[in-house]
Amino acid sequence: MQLFFILFLSLSSFVSNITAQSVPNYRLYQKMTISELEAYRQSIWDSLPAIGWVNDFEGLFSNNEEDSLESMLQHFEKETTVEIAIVTVDSNMVQKDRFNDFSDHLLKIWGIGKFAKKNGIVICISRDYRQLFISTGAGIATYMDDAEKYHIIAQNFIPAFNEYWYFDGTLSGLNELMNKVTKKKKRYGR
Repeated sequence: MQLFFILFLSLSSFVSNITAQSVPNYRLYQKMTISELEAYRQSIWDSLPAIGWVNDFEGLFSNNEEDSLESMLQHFEKETTVEIAIVTVDSNMVQKDRFNDFSDHLLKIWGIGKFAKKNGIVICISRDYRQLFISTGAGIATYMDDAEKYHIIAQNFIPAFNEYWYFDGTLSGLNELMNKVTKKKKRYGR
């Protein structure tokens, strides 16, 4: 039993020490030439691995905030099978006009959501661009339409983000998304 506990502590310590900086190809925000920037963005597009449910490449959350969000998302997935990932990106990682496409791309390449149910959600945030986009798998349309997503963004995320309270806004928006999905799942029994 003691050996199991030591192995568990070692593994959990390893997993909690994975950071955006340990992802291949990832660079902290820095000035690059146009050709370097294009090559870097393409490498991010082609090979950005998911670290966990929370992927804070822009450094918006403290470790405790990130752990709290991660725990909420794990619990929600166990209760509903709906998978939600949060990713923050700086302006070096993607062009502004490809931001929404990048969010959709991550939903697909990371495989967020159960394959048969297509019930994944990616919340993509960029402080640099002052943008937020929520990508959803086709199965999420049962629980909310685009108008409801935009309402949640406007009412729950943006007010706190305008005050630079990124964790508070993310928490508020996430809670509203989860409540909406949970209520509709109970109503329709899916």
